[in-house]
Amino acid sequence: MKIGGNRPGIGTNQSVNSSGTKETVKKGEAGAGQSTSGCSVDISSRAREFGKIKGMLDALPDVRGEMVVRLKTDIDSGGYAVDAGKVAEKMIERAIRSSLYAKK
Repeated sequence: MKIGGNRPGIGTNQSVNSSGTKETVKKGEAGAGQSTSGCSVDISSRAREFGKIKGMLDALPDVRGEMVVRLKTDIDSGGYAVDAGKVAEKMIERAIRSSLYAKK
């Protein structure tokens, strides 16, 4: 199916219709942080909460440096011990989970 025709609002002045009011937004006007009168956006409390959580996650470092230093020190000194039984259990658990999800 081919859809053609003009695409309104691209490269021209745009008309914004909100709550029965009509305003013209020209290129370069009402940029980031600015709003035009008669237009409003309602953000739910849940969306605001998600925004706060996202901000908190963005503030976390990608690498936990203190943990990396501690593990390197433990490995270099020979103090880092791996429990082979736990590793094997996790490997089997993941293999079972993968095979179960693959069958669905």
